Amino acid sequence: MEEIGVMWCDALEELLKCPVCLEVAQGVKDQCVNGHHICNPCRIRLQVCPICRSPFTGTRNLAVEQISTILQDIKRNEQQKFMLNLAPREGKGLYPCRIGTCVVELPHGRMIGHLRYHHKDVFYEFNAKDNVLKKKWTLKYILNRDYDFAFHIKEMGLFFLNISINQMGDVMGFLQIANSISVCKQFTYTFEAIGTFNGTYNGPVKSCRIPRQNFLIDCLRIRENDMHHLIDNKNCFHCNLTIKRRVDYRAVNAQNNPMHAPDDMVDNYPDFVDDYPDFVDYVDDYPDFVDDYPDFVDDVDDYP
Repeated sequence: MEEIGVMWCDALEELLKCPVCLEVAQGVKDQCVNGHHICNPCRIRLQVCPICRSPFTGTRNLAVEQISTILQDIKRNEQQKFMLNLAPREGKGLYPCRIGTCVVELPHGRMIGHLRYHHKDVFYEFNAKDNVLKKKWTLKYILNRDYDFAFHIKEMGLFFLNISINQMGDVMGFLQIANSISVCKQFTYTFEAIGTFNGTYNGPVKSCRIPRQNFLIDCLRIRENDMHHLIDNKNCFHCNLTIKRRVDYRAVNAQNNPMHAPDDMVDNYPDFVDDYPDFVDYVDDYPDFVDDYPDFVDDVDDYP
């Protein structure tokens, strides 16, 4: 039944498209004497129907208007359901705390409690709007100073933001998430320092299991000379952070069609085929393998 509903929506969308702009926008729909409909913005620019060359009568097609509105509402609701299905899973295993010199490693669920109790001054909890979080910081420009923040974003995850100012005055900033590599792929972020000169980095979010020294390239880096253009009269600089969760169709396909999961895993981990050349054949010969071991792909993601 669900597939039939999708087919009907697709068919309706084709029928309701304006023949000029090919959009199914809501709003006034005009029609010619033969009943061909057209959206009002395109109608204003034309004297005759683009399909049959007949004149317009000034009559609205109320049925098309109402169906277009209903169709757009259905698509909007389906998109919201689709995004909810992409809520990140809590990764398995231990994750290191990235606040200061803390060396604690905890499971995802216990890490939040640790941050609330031991790092409450730099731990924040937010709600994201439309899978996007935007935040601003104003920080003192002090040599040999590290700024570490942690924040839990509802339906997105637990993140660490690290900003370092070395003894030369260079600034480095990057974002990490306490989750598995597969979940990291759902997120991108933009981190920028604002002033008469803007320093910006845009890229994927990495797992907090990756050591800090591995971020020398994939991060925001601003040299000391450029920082002079960012510091205000109070010796502060301003930062903007935007985190976005992108739609990961492969994750949804793997979730809805478990038999496709091994192919995705092979794509993401090419060395896996060399190490286990008979794996794909094994899955083909034993189709119940994935059903019997549903967490297999998750384990590979968490322990690459």
